[in-house]
Amino acid sequence: MDTQTAGGPSELGTRIRHRRLALGLRPSEVAERTGLTTDRIEQIESRPFALSGGELVRLAHALGVTVPDLTGPPAPTTALRPTAPVLEPMRTDECITLIRSATVGRIAYRGVDELVVIPVNYCYRDELIIFRTAADSAVAQYDLEPIAFELDLFDEGMQDGWSVLVNGTVRPATEPEIRTAHDHVEPWAGGTRETYLAIEPRRITGRRIRNW
Repeated sequence: MDTQTAGGPSELGTRIRHRRLALGLRPSEVAERTGLTTDRIEQIESRPFALSGGELVRLAHALGVTVPDLTGPPAPTTALRPTAPVLEPMRTDECITLIRSATVGRIAYRGVDELVVIPVNYCYRDELIIFRTAADSAVAQYDLEPIAFELDLFDEGMQDGWSVLVNGTVRPATEPEIRTAHDHVEPWAGGTRETYLAIEPRRITGRRIRNW
């Protein structure tokens, strides 16, 4: 049990947060794995808390570590925070897991006179990234044109995070693809955005930076 009662996060809460970020997981995903609420996970990571033995075991299992890994004595500062961040490539399956778990990314494509980068709401279905746009948008006029898709998560305070880049082509989605994606893509911007486009990935790469 963690007995800290005042101040910021405890050593245990910080370790849990670091491990979650290293795995590229959101608090809601850890909550789902453990059966706890998202609010509870955020409380454990950021504020004083009392943690039951059962919660500790479930957290360790969800994060792929042992209970002693989380509760053991603090490692020397030099071991916890190297002198330089470590940049690691991610496997394709890790990248796809992160793409599946998110709903907002960025697309980059050639505009009339310049490159354009905009955020989009999307879903990942049948190895395709499907998003909606206005019928008169520049990207809606493309058919099998090159496009890039990117998403990331960074913690400025800890100076760690990850990014995923998809290179491929974009085309109008087919009717079956539209039906599959219809209930899973809702643009935040609103308006009439009933043109569905599908990105066919050609290459998926990712990098993770660790600073602990």
